[in-house]
Amino acid sequence: MELYEIKDKIVEVWAAARVIVQKYGHTKKFAKHVVALVIKQCESFKDVKLVEFLGKDPIGKMLGYKKKPNGTTFSKVRERMDPQMMEDLQLWISLDIMNGRQVRLLSQDSTDVPAYSEKDKEAKWGHRTPSRKEQLLYRSGKDKKKEFFYGYKPHMIVDAETEIPIAVIVAPANTNDKKFFDPLYDKVKEITVLQYLGKFLADAQYHSSKIRARIREDNLIPVIPFSGNRWHKTENPNDPEYGKRWSVERVFSRLKEVFGLRENRFFGLKKVKIHVFSCVIAYLMRYKM
Repeated sequence: MELYEIKDKIVEVWAAARVIVQKYGHTKKFAKHVVALVIKQCESFKDVKLVEFLGKDPIGKMLGYKKKPNGTTFSKVRERMDPQMMEDLQLWISLDIMNGRQVRLLSQDSTDVPAYSEKDKEAKWGHRTPSRKEQLLYRSGKDKKKEFFYGYKPHMIVDAETEIPIAVIVAPANTNDKKFFDPLYDKVKEITVLQYLGKFLADAQYHSSKIRARIREDNLIPVIPFSGNRWHKTENPNDPEYGKRWSVERVFSRLKEVFGLRENRFFGLKKVKIHVFSCVIAYLMRYKM
């Protein structure tokens, strides 16, 4: 799908961005830079290519770029930008797409975004969860990959039936995934209507009596394996819909393969957050709006 085919969607994101940037002390004109960062991920541009595009393409003119931006424009934009602005835009778009629809299945997981360099002091060593494809390769004994990496993790809850990202948090890779359940789930409850006796799907790393109790408080069913140990193997829940937890993995796969999620060229948590949310908004704009 070419950019000109989603021009109307770009305009919608731009309109939302013009409202949000003012909450952070910027003028409406700053919104064009926010949208440009989303376009960058849609097209897998580097900054050099992005400024060329904005200086020549009608979309750049539409956004208000009267001439080619300076080569350092977007480095300065990232310095000035609060990443919370991008999160607010993502939540706005997700809420608009959901349009009050009840959510029956939720799925939570995390993925890896390697640091640009080991000189990035805010990145940390952490465990990465192999993708479903990688797990199949493990079983065949081929192409084993390291399970530890240096960098960051986006943590996400998605609507498992529509594959719409609802809530996203980005953190250094060394923090236990369970710790992000509460803040993510809080965001989900802010912008969605949860269906009575819907289900929360996750793998064994989210096994916790507190997580299960909170899910049940909202009349949802936790479909989470009990963690195994040296005596007892982890067993998948006997629920026919447990396999739908892979919906979040498919979202991560598209973010990596289509929108450049793993192509992180930035130092520090702030700029990595901006990169991740730019990818998520690009995904929503291209596939879900």
